[in-house]
Amino acid sequence: MVNIQQGTEEKILSAAKTVFHRKGYEGARMQEIADEAGINKALLHYYFRSKERLFEAVFSDAFTQLMGQAKEIFFSEKPLNDKIQSFLTHYLDVITENSYIPWFILNGMYERPGQMKTIFEQSEINPLQLMEHLRAQIRKEYHSDVNPLHVWLNILSLCIFPVVAKPLIREIFQLPEEVYQQILDQRKTEVPRFIANALKAYENPEENIHNESSREENS
Repeated sequence: MVNIQQGTEEKILSAAKTVFHRKGYEGARMQEIADEAGINKALLHYYFRSKERLFEAVFSDAFTQLMGQAKEIFFSEKPLNDKIQSFLTHYLDVITENSYIPWFILNGMYERPGQMKTIFEQSEINPLQLMEHLRAQIRKEYHSDVNPLHVWLNILSLCIFPVVAKPLIREIFQLPEEVYQQILDQRKTEVPRFIANALKAYENPEENIHNESSREENS
């Protein structure tokens, strides 16, 4: 009985992903989701009493796949450039297998910001703690007091936009699917390099000299 329930729920979530991706939250209808899943609407309401709860379940699943390793990556002891590269590799690999995720994120931010906040909190990622950790690492590696939020926004923008804008970019530049996939793979190294070079522009040379002098005095 449990296996049957799990199978039905998975079928509903899969159908909901398809419909939400195609229509967005506002455009999706429970009847359409039921039809996509091959069940009647009453059974759909038995598992998920409202479209809001179904959307939350679908988005939570997508967000967990995307951010599952992000916390471990960014709170590790790796150099910042390695962290960014690991995150991008993880992100692009997940997106390749689940192309609906970035659309859910964008739709959720625009249409359901409160719900997005709740799901983010449930992921047990503390944004303020993440920013402080990032600030300390930038200070240590680049001797800069640049606002870490700008760094984080740059990372997200540089990795999300090429995926979301894929149909437009492919059409404008007449790029075959396999060529665009190669470009996305190259982003795994291009974006960390770009962020590292940008942070170097904020380095404080005087502090570097001071640190070098301190090390010489202590040696």
